[in-house]
Amino acid sequence: YTAETGYGDLWTPAQRMGVRTVLHANYEFLDPRDQPTVWAAPSPWHLDRFPAGAQHLPVPIELDRFPVTEKPLRASRFLHVVGRPAIHDRNGTLDLLQALQHVTATITVTVTCQVPGYVGSLIHDHHIRTPDNVTLIVDSVDREFYWTVYQHQDALILPRRFGGLCLPANEAIGAGIPVIMPDIDPNNSWLPAEWLTESMMAGDFRAKQHIFWYRTDPRVLAAKIDQLTDNDFYVRACAKAHLLRQQLSWETLTPRYLEVLG
Repeated sequence: YTAETGYGDLWTPAQRMGVRTVLHANYEFLDPRDQPTVWAAPSPWHLDRFPAGAQHLPVPIELDRFPVTEKPLRASRFLHVVGRPAIHDRNGTLDLLQALQHVTATITVTVTCQVPGYVGSLIHDHHIRTPDNVTLIVDSVDREFYWTVYQHQDALILPRRFGGLCLPANEAIGAGIPVIMPDIDPNNSWLPAEWLTESMMAGDFRAKQHIFWYRTDPRVLAAKIDQLTDNDFYVRACAKAHLLRQQLSWETLTPRYLEVLG
């Protein structure tokens, strides 16, 4: 089993030794020259462009990392995960920063980034101004345990511009909190429609495949953030997050993995 690529010619010696192989390939790095026994896709994003017979194999959530905690009646603490910045501001950090000036609710937004100075540069270069009702925290701590990022957070804001598998989205669901994402493929194939925001195509580039990327209008994103501070809306969103976390758990997906890897 290997994720994303074959890391060189893994396939020839495996075939020579009679070893079955599974490539869990992200579409961005899809290379038809790879020759695994089984092609697997961690999300349905462009699954129709994978080699024939490719199977959708979601990445399970380790629920033991995310104990169930009591949620507030409305969201006030929002998280945005940059991680290590990817090409074309993949996680939409600038879209979020520009949206904050339009938020009307009183909230705290924590932006986590493993590259110190990156978020500060965006704020400076784009003249970002945060209103008095929004507290912005930039966190560049490199945590030992990824799941601690989601503790004491009410929702994840991720205006992700492109991509299939998104581990921060999975992890937020594991923590039982809703995720704001653009209404694009594959987000709209598994997240509730009311969590999603209208977005517009903004450009394209080529990795190993041709990729289109999208932007979210700051006012549209701000309105969705405000919506999550509504009591009824947020309580319903948390209930749906809890259902999703069960559907994507190792307990639920283990039979699927045994079927594909067996």
